[in-house]
Amino acid sequence: MTGKTRIGLAGPGDIGRLHARALKRRSDVELSVAQGLDAARSEAFARDFDAQLYPDYASLLAEESVAAVDICVPNDLHRRYVEEAAAAGKHVLCEKPMALNAADGEAMIEAARRAGVVLMIAHPLRFWPEYVKIREVIRAGTLGRCAAITMRRMLSLLISVQGECGWRHRPERMGGAVLDLQIHDIDFLCWTFGLPERVYCAAARSADGGLNHVYSTLSWPGGPVAFVEASYMLQGDPMVFTAKAVCESGTLDYALDLRHFDMHEMAGPEAGATARQDPATLLCYRAGRPPETLVRQEPEILDYVFGAELSYFVDCVQGRQRNDIAPVEQALEALRVALACRDSALSGVATVPCPAGAPTPGD
Repeated sequence: MTGKTRIGLAGPGDIGRLHARALKRRSDVELSVAQGLDAARSEAFARDFDAQLYPDYASLLAEESVAAVDICVPNDLHRRYVEEAAAAGKHVLCEKPMALNAADGEAMIEAARRAGVVLMIAHPLRFWPEYVKIREVIRAGTLGRCAAITMRRMLSLLISVQGECGWRHRPERMGGAVLDLQIHDIDFLCWTFGLPERVYCAAARSADGGLNHVYSTLSWPGGPVAFVEASYMLQGDPMVFTAKAVCESGTLDYALDLRHFDMHEMAGPEAGATARQDPATLLCYRAGRPPETLVRQEPEILDYVFGAELSYFVDCVQGRQRNDIAPVEQALEALRVALACRDSALSGVATVPCPAGAPTPGD
């Protein structure tokens, strides 16, 4: 060993590649990779990142020098991979969604608790400068009470990637856009305002039967009300990541600048056509004043965000940092709210998110 912290990665796909790039930017990290279903792709991945390749996940976990694992496998595998890692004494970063039902999420937390290891769920908006600033301004009350917030997250994922064995086209494995995509904004809203008292969701199904274009409304006692739209069903149109918070004395307005965004091969040469000429991505509007730029987007926003997130996890593994930014219990709360939205979409009626410890419908 070199004295570096060795992190093992499971899931050498598109998201795994973003994680690996982030980990390799830490000079004190050494990367190892568990082979996925596609052996040639896994070997190329390991070469690209100068990582040791293990023939399977079990052999990676059996390596004593591996201090932690980074789990980027399909959603339905999260519980098993986390429980096996915890049993092997490894700290864990697991991609969102935490799980596809609350019982699995609770079991993952319990496994980490018994083993005495860190378990962190990758919710990148907690490290995304524009979203962090929106939360900061709202919670500080700088613009008065937030009355309403609208968030949109839409992209052409279903036509651009299949995932290993086409798992993204199997609703029972992915969970649809509510659990796999909208959970980003649900987690942000819960992080900012706490748990909502009521949710209502309507959804359109994609050809594979998944709830993959969804509209969710969340409300809190005394406000605000949030409207969240998410879709995997776009047909090659530019990605849409936006947030608009309407407060008593001003409005916060965020829109992703696509000129500096490329993921799943969805950002083509025309993707920046809707981008502003000024790359300021978070603006504050107040009556009688010119717009104020609060944040200018980082030149490589995905690398910046994943770098901050993965570096934070490494600091937690090394004992330099306690996980105060993304506690796993809050990831479970966001999952419960997402499940309530899914159940509302299926039933057609408003739903109250289940409190911790209560069985979620569908578990």
